[in-house]
Amino acid sequence: MILQNFYLNTIVILLASYLIGSFPSAYIAGKIKGIDISKIGSRNVGGMNTITNVGKFAGVIVIITDIGKGALAAYLASRFSDYNIFIPLLAVVFAVIGHNWMVYIGFKGGKGVSTFLGGLLYLSPPSLLFLYLLFIPVALFIIKDSYLATTVGFFFFSFFLWVYEGSFWWVIFGFLVTIVYSIKCYSFIKSYYTEKRKDIHPVVKKIFKPFFKGM
Repeated sequence: MILQNFYLNTIVILLASYLIGSFPSAYIAGKIKGIDISKIGSRNVGGMNTITNVGKFAGVIVIITDIGKGALAAYLASRFSDYNIFIPLLAVVFAVIGHNWMVYIGFKGGKGVSTFLGGLLYLSPPSLLFLYLLFIPVALFIIKDSYLATTVGFFFFSFFLWVYEGSFWWVIFGFLVTIVYSIKCYSFIKSYYTEKRKDIHPVVKKIFKPFFKGM
């Protein structure tokens, strides 16, 4: 522990995690080429927007850096919290919050997915396979919208983490990440319903036809 008082120590860890998550790798990559990534493309201060509007190499570096932010927050929290598992999990959530609302650039940010994956990579590497080979693909198959599908995938993945890791703290972790992601992507998720973008896979529609009338 950094400090002997558990609560003060936890506050320091979470604040440090937020500041780590706030490191604006995409913004810096854009500025190096004279581009304000927060004002072009999707305006998302993250890896994919960097790939599209700055360059593939820069985008890959940004994604790796953002993954590293989540892993670093998880490592430091594990190292300085007497290995109480909920503190590293909460640290990853704060790193994601930091990435989504970066204090250094006026609280602009990305969506936090890479930072979340970095935390998982350190704390539960095998679970990443289940997330991206099962939960996200199934959600995308049913709901043909990446933002809503990711939200749904994260939500159900939370229960898997609970069973797989054997601790209730993991489902709370999953719920918190889902909530943070949903808040950041609220406008996109809302438009799925308000701009008539609703689209369900034909096979699923046929099976559950009574539930999808008018879609």
